[in-house]
Amino acid sequence: MKPKLLIPAVAAVVVVAIALALLASPPGTGGPGTTQTTTSPSEATPPGSGTTGGQNTQPATAVGQGAQQTPSPTQTTPSPTQATTKPPRLSGAITGGGSTFVNPQMITWSKRFYELTGAQVNYQSIGSGAGAAQFLAKKLDFGASDVPMPRDKYQEVKGRFVQFPVVIGSIVLVYNIPEAAYEKTGKYLNLTSEVISLIYMGEIKQWCDERIQKLNPGLKLPCKDIVAVHRSDGSGTTAAFTLYLALAYPPWNQTVGWGYTVKWPADEKAKGTGAKGNEGVAQTVLQTPYSIGYVEYAYWWKNRDKYDKIGGVAYLKNDNDGKYYFPTAEAVSAGADAGLRRYVAKYGAPPSPDADWNPVSIEFTNPPAGYPILAFVYVFLWKDYAAEGYGDAAAKTMLLKEFFKWVLADGQKQLVEGYIPLPESVARIGLQALEQVKP
Repeated sequence: MKPKLLIPAVAAVVVVAIALALLASPPGTGGPGTTQTTTSPSEATPPGSGTTGGQNTQPATAVGQGAQQTPSPTQTTPSPTQATTKPPRLSGAITGGGSTFVNPQMITWSKRFYELTGAQVNYQSIGSGAGAAQFLAKKLDFGASDVPMPRDKYQEVKGRFVQFPVVIGSIVLVYNIPEAAYEKTGKYLNLTSEVISLIYMGEIKQWCDERIQKLNPGLKLPCKDIVAVHRSDGSGTTAAFTLYLALAYPPWNQTVGWGYTVKWPADEKAKGTGAKGNEGVAQTVLQTPYSIGYVEYAYWWKNRDKYDKIGGVAYLKNDNDGKYYFPTAEAVSAGADAGLRRYVAKYGAPPSPDADWNPVSIEFTNPPAGYPILAFVYVFLWKDYAAEGYGDAAAKTMLLKEFFKWVLADGQKQLVEGYIPLPESVARIGLQALEQVKP
């Protein structure tokens, strides 16, 4: 039975539960977090033993090892952040860039906003690292990243900018194993954080390795060398993926760490290879037999029939609740719910728009339950565009505020397959951020 897939309108578990949890406290400041550079073991180690609030969630999308029978996600329409309003007619253009993770969604938002207002939003899919760097260099009007502003850069511009989430997405593991393709076997692979780490560390070199075979007793895997595909550019998807591995499998943190870029052991010890952007990784896996790669859900979704012919997408084990999850809306929402509950239990309140959001990213990753690799997409805006030296600052600021006001409200109901809407309370933090942007 082929698992049911995400639908854009699904908010599932996360909206009501997190709204209540986050609205219980006024916005505050986040605690200390790690930077998006390779860390020491202690910095990326998850706090405690994973037993704080909301961690007994056991969503219906969890499946036992080898039993790939995922029920349809609950098809619930999310409650809007604000009453539906038609934005005013506008003119002019703004330019943003960064995350390739969010590019399919940003393209959809930009097209719809142009239809409604006549204003152009040009988005450059250049990778989160480049997006943050070019925003700080004043080459972009806004930046976008799958992780918050790196801690060292945050300290440099603290008080001058705001950052806030605009959508939730998930990272999936796609693979090309012709002998074990979904169309041939009717099964997708089961994978764990340990096995994924050992593949990218170059320790597991072939698909028939007993550690992979043990997770997949119903599949006969070939003794072919694994090609571990990763990003070659500075990537928020890489940061989110490697942060997950660092939190879920301590030896990864002790040897590789996490960040926009890392040194991939598989490049030297096995058959690792890099590709630019989510687009590049997705296509490289499609074109390379016996490869595996990590991509944002939408990049698998639009090629899912091709992947099913040559391989598929993996079920991932959540090491905290011991269950395997397919990246359905219900499973991703359950993960977001559990991760944000953990953050609130630890820090007591959500962060303010000009605070360091790295602690949120850490608590959100490898959640106590649900699909384990997910991320907010963050947007960076300056508080005072005139003071930062932008020309025509007043007009630019107005367009930025109108666009993201729309994104945080009606835009949450116009999502590409694979993205999950923000909880209303989290979207409200973005609206508070826009009030600080001037002139």
